[in-house]
Amino acid sequence: MKNETMTLNIQHEKKHLHLIPEKLFMYQGFQIIEAYNKEQSECYYLFFYKTSYLTGKSTIKIKRKSQLSTILKKGIHFSSDHPLLSYLLNHNKIHSFPALIPLWEKIQKRYSPLEASNILTIFDSYMKKEKIIKVMKDSALQYRREGQLLHTYQLLRLITDIYPSNKWAQEMSKNLQYQSYQSLYTSHPSSLVSKDPLYVEKYCYQHLEHDDSISLLLQLLQKENRTTEQLCLFTHLLVTNTSDDPALYKQMLASLPLDFTLDEKVELLSYILRNHHSPHEWLCRDLLGLLKKSNRYEDLLILLTKNKALITSKDLPYLHEALLHVNWMENSGWLSELTFHFDDEISSSQVQTLFQTFVPNLLHLKGLEYTEQWISPYCSRYPGIPIFMKIKKMASLKDDPDQMYALGELYYEFKQLSEAVECFNWELELDPTNTRSIKWLSKLYLEMGMVEESKSYQYMLREGS
Repeated sequence: MKNETMTLNIQHEKKHLHLIPEKLFMYQGFQIIEAYNKEQSECYYLFFYKTSYLTGKSTIKIKRKSQLSTILKKGIHFSSDHPLLSYLLNHNKIHSFPALIPLWEKIQKRYSPLEASNILTIFDSYMKKEKIIKVMKDSALQYRREGQLLHTYQLLRLITDIYPSNKWAQEMSKNLQYQSYQSLYTSHPSSLVSKDPLYVEKYCYQHLEHDDSISLLLQLLQKENRTTEQLCLFTHLLVTNTSDDPALYKQMLASLPLDFTLDEKVELLSYILRNHHSPHEWLCRDLLGLLKKSNRYEDLLILLTKNKALITSKDLPYLHEALLHVNWMENSGWLSELTFHFDDEISSSQVQTLFQTFVPNLLHLKGLEYTEQWISPYCSRYPGIPIFMKIKKMASLKDDPDQMYALGELYYEFKQLSEAVECFNWELELDPTNTRSIKWLSKLYLEMGMVEESKSYQYMLREGS
């Protein structure tokens, strides 16, 4: 849940680049990371297709009607803390920016001419459109020569969809030999999932405001085993969904792969919760359980106290365990500034039990004055709680030299041994014959592992008796 800035180290044109990803886009099978080289104030785009890395490009200006421009405007946008970004960077070898010519050769070997042509269009900000269209035209003509008229028509549709002003593709697609295929595209896209999944995906992304398009796109991604993209779509839908209906959330959980790790699940749910417009009850409960199971106590505390969310009786077991196990020395800064907003159903005895863990740690790290100020808002709401009364009593005694003995005993109750030693030493200076203080000091030094000091006070007792 705590996000660390990721850095990409790229070797490009004899330069070593340190790129920091800032944005992530997903649209029609493509994923694009927008990253910056802070040293040079340069913008770079990293291109992926179906989560496989293609290449990266330094980009000063984006062509207005390019595919890149379309994706940046219409694509699903994620912040850099989305789990997809980590997935893309961790599951691909990204050490350089392959040149387009050798990249195109690899693309042609891996994908069909239709899909390869579609991938090539993503680079129309860096290549002349005429060159890309020529490649697509040659593929269409090759299909026609081989008698694969459906594939020919699909390529013609792809050209007119991306470059609608291309007259050759417009006229060619009107040919009578393609009329039977034209009728296929007048029916609902679900009938074309097997024949033209590329078209179906494009259609669904262009109509994401409709539930049937969302459902069809999720089915298509599942059919093609594109689990990562499917989960990304779920996160987008759950973040933007204004309904508290758990059906979509349960659907996402059912789609999680069997090898999905505990940490991956935590990061996925955390992203949704951070970006959702309001608390998501089912997701929040699951996330609490996962954080507890994985011993992520700092994250558990942040989740329970962020945005002034009300702490209910259901939350108390999680909160209590987190306070028992959280590392105070490593996280003292933000822990000492925590505030707890309790629901009205939380009783004074429950607050007492909870703060028996929290307050002594606060006292140890921040001192008595800070602790007294910290408990003040809770004292008015929960009067008479023993732990609050003890802190208030300690605050009233600290400036009275005659009350150092009583203050020392209270410090000992809170396991603040060093402070207790100071109090009993003060008391002993005022009355060197006070055997009670000598006994306390011998006991305290022994508990602190200072055996010689403890023995010296035992000797004082024997000498005085």
